[in-house]
Amino acid sequence: MKSYFGNYFTSSGSMPFESTILVFDKNLSIGYKRADGSNAMESWLLKDVETSFDLGRQLSRIRNNKLPGAELQIEGNDAANFIHSVQAEQQKPWHKKSSGREWIRNGALLVGILGLLFLLYLLIVPWLSEKLAGKISTQTEKQLGDAAYDAMRLGGNEDTAASYIVNEFFGAMEVPTPYSIRITVVNDNVVNAFALPGGRIVIYSALLKQINSYPELAALLSHEFTHVNNKHSTKSIFRRLGSKVFLGLLFGRFGTVTSVLVDHADNLKSLKYSRRLEKEADMDGLNILAQRNIDPQGFVDLFGNLKQASPGSELPEFLGSHPDIDKRIGYIKEASKNITVKENEQLKAIFEKLK
Repeated sequence: MKSYFGNYFTSSGSMPFESTILVFDKNLSIGYKRADGSNAMESWLLKDVETSFDLGRQLSRIRNNKLPGAELQIEGNDAANFIHSVQAEQQKPWHKKSSGREWIRNGALLVGILGLLFLLYLLIVPWLSEKLAGKISTQTEKQLGDAAYDAMRLGGNEDTAASYIVNEFFGAMEVPTPYSIRITVVNDNVVNAFALPGGRIVIYSALLKQINSYPELAALLSHEFTHVNNKHSTKSIFRRLGSKVFLGLLFGRFGTVTSVLVDHADNLKSLKYSRRLEKEADMDGLNILAQRNIDPQGFVDLFGNLKQASPGSELPEFLGSHPDIDKRIGYIKEASKNITVKENEQLKAIFEKLK
């Protein structure tokens, strides 16, 4: 038995599913997640399988004669060679097959291994990726975040004047951090903001226009800053990309990790965090405001104004990727009761430059 990672096309022209492939004596099993997130497993008989090696793309291509259009693609030629050798073994007389006397004894063991590998792929690998992500250096995070940012090609739409003012605003907040925080304002009608590993924060101009006071801007920046400073962005990205990142982290191949992030750069604009990480970003962000006597109502107003500005039940993308708004407003109000508020003339003056 051999295992591989590859892409599964269920029909001609379909989008591929990342999959785990196990090749046995008489069949191969394909484990993958459907588009709705549910787990799926298929089994192909090797007698129905044709293999070829795409020299130009360096891929093993595996097709099922009983499922027109269905295809597996696996890097390298090992998968094609191994399946071909297994098929040749099956053509031998029974007494000459190397596996003939062992298949009953090994059947139960292989089923157990299949279940273990499938569980490893779906559950343990993403968890381990997140844990390993928490150990990488800030410099490595910066390299990963910069590569993802460059792949998004947002620089051509940057509002440089607004970016300068927002960076001046955050600098005046004097938040200690080992990261070099770089904030970019991008001209776009999408109401969104997001953080990347290593210190980059992106705010779309449409979101900035919805902000009416300097405490709101301070709340937004403190929240996104916490995603950076607490490695939320790095951990969530690595958990989401799972096995693709895990092997690169495990063997120290950060070039591989960077390549994966670049390939998925556009998906990082709407990265969703767990409820635990969102609450941590809210509460640590609120603590940043409290330490500077900035009105915590900025958090409440930020969420409330964005929710009211959305048409009907359609939420802005920023709120769509930061769910449970009413519950978050509730615990922020509760935690804000004893915070002392003082007007910050410096932050107020910088904020007025944006209007």
